[in-house]
Amino acid sequence: MKNTTLAVKPFPYSELLRSVEDPEVLVLAAEVGEELKRPIYLVGGPVRDFFLKQPVKDLDLVVEGEAGEVAEALARKLKGTVKARSLFHTFKIAYPGGTLDLAMARKEVYPQPAALPEVCPAGIAEDLLRRDFTANAMAVGLSGPFRRKLLDPLDGLRDLERGTLRVLHPDSFVDDPTRIFRAARYAVRFRWSLSRESHRALGRAYLLETPKRLSPARILGELKRILAEPDPERVLLCLEELGLWPALDLPAPPSGAGELWRLSRSLWGEKSLLKALVVALACGKEDNMVRLGLASSEARVFSDSWSGLAEASEKLKRSPRPSERYRLLKRFPREVVLGFFLKHNELGSIFKEFLYSERTRPELTGRDLGKLFGLSPGPRMGRILAELLRARLDGEVKTREDEERLVLALLRGKEDVAT
Repeated sequence: MKNTTLAVKPFPYSELLRSVEDPEVLVLAAEVGEELKRPIYLVGGPVRDFFLKQPVKDLDLVVEGEAGEVAEALARKLKGTVKARSLFHTFKIAYPGGTLDLAMARKEVYPQPAALPEVCPAGIAEDLLRRDFTANAMAVGLSGPFRRKLLDPLDGLRDLERGTLRVLHPDSFVDDPTRIFRAARYAVRFRWSLSRESHRALGRAYLLETPKRLSPARILGELKRILAEPDPERVLLCLEELGLWPALDLPAPPSGAGELWRLSRSLWGEKSLLKALVVALACGKEDNMVRLGLASSEARVFSDSWSGLAEASEKLKRSPRPSERYRLLKRFPREVVLGFFLKHNELGSIFKEFLYSERTRPELTGRDLGKLFGLSPGPRMGRILAELLRARLDGEVKTREDEERLVLALLRGKEDVAT
């Protein structure tokens, strides 16, 4: 590691306040620090984003010394509460304007590769040295001796300006392989590239096979963060370029399915998308899905469904009617359907049709059938509604009037076509 003298630099603090969505948080944090005589710092991502001229949204604060008293005092000033505490001396404060994280300045020791660290109190210099990349190892003093100054002991600002992701030491990815996921997210989000030191650190982690030591829960958490990125597919492909998927004994991730991602994200919830991603990365294999964080019972169901869908894929291609394809796909969990088509995006037009079919409904409702045609709820009404949907999907009816004519035809003795 290079010389890590705590470099203190001038900082445009007033400009920072104009960049923060809620500058009062920083003002009040500075007041708490002065009142309790505790140095408080804005650290990591918010400082990085300020220099990148991006909105500073999430605020991460670090305090030298016991952090609990500071967290409670700041929560009172913000008219909020301390919502969560962790064994790592971190606190989440919820207040009317949002949330922020506050942590004790600490140093970390990893008892073994990929394990969670053991922590103990430290000064801000040691706290910055425990971080992932130099661009995240900067801090701005809010109170204390470095008030309104930039602390940049590892020339993070220079690397940031060059668009370089540089690890702080050769064992960075050995200690914490989740940093590999983070490197890919930053590389795609900011269009950064890894330094030679970072590539060597990657090679060291792969040689020691430390990514395989990550727990399924931690991997699933990283996949969730990938889905929150603007372009998750590019992050997945970046991880392929960085060699992570082979290191986890997984096949290449889905590619060329960007449109399917965008359509699904606008319609489905986060949980379904996350499970679909696991299914796609695992290629439907049960043991891989468990390795990526799914419960074994759910992985077994999804694996069986993947096999069934693979067998049905030829029938899907041959089927002449949208309604037939829709009925076939509805038999399978939606997470498996999306995962399968992400992996087989050459069939993407069928998936897009499926998404359209899921949103399609007849204009006539059960209440309309009762009001207009005297039908009572029951199997007969259910068959007519199903036939209306089939006709809608196949383009045989387009208007409410068309639907009414179809219902009349079914009631005149042709209902058997619906069954």
